[in-house]
Amino acid sequence: MTGDRGEGLLLGRIAGEAWIVDLLRRFDFDLDRAADGPPEAVHLPGGEPLEMIAGDASGGAFMLVGDGVTRPVLYVGSEGEGGLIATDLRAALALVVGLSSIHDATSVPYGDDGGARLREWLARTDEEIREDWPELDAERARLRQALDLPEADGLLEALHRLAADEDYRPVSGAGDRYEPMVDVPGA
Repeated sequence: MTGDRGEGLLLGRIAGEAWIVDLLRRFDFDLDRAADGPPEAVHLPGGEPLEMIAGDASGGAFMLVGDGVTRPVLYVGSEGEGGLIATDLRAALALVVGLSSIHDATSVPYGDDGGARLREWLARTDEEIREDWPELDAERARLRQALDLPEADGLLEALHRLAADEDYRPVSGAGDRYEPMVDVPGA
């Protein structure tokens, strides 16, 4: 894991608490999947270093970008989609914990309606999850408090803006650019 960086401290806090690791796995942020690496070797157009920190059940990878104290988080999907999801690990975790999934949050455009249609979609997906996981809201609150996470709702617009940033679109080892996670105007 990352050394003494800001993200490293947060990852160390997570790794030091088995209940947090287990609960994050339930939210589809599995630290153990980092050992397997991303679905394929990728790089960014600007050459910034990438470090995989977790994976999800679909085979996707969450990766820290760069080598600064605060590092953005990139998502690399197993189906050839990817992009920046947050400006730092705390925001990425807030999205993972606070939303039904990153995939759900990027499948409906943020839109000119201030994200109202997206929020309605996410509320419906949460209702479906609660059918099998009635403790969802309590578990979200528990993780938010333990990790000092912001509410995900306030990060939706940034998620869509960041995910559309071409500078952070992963490129495969073969030189193929990944598909954007969101609809990009003019693309």
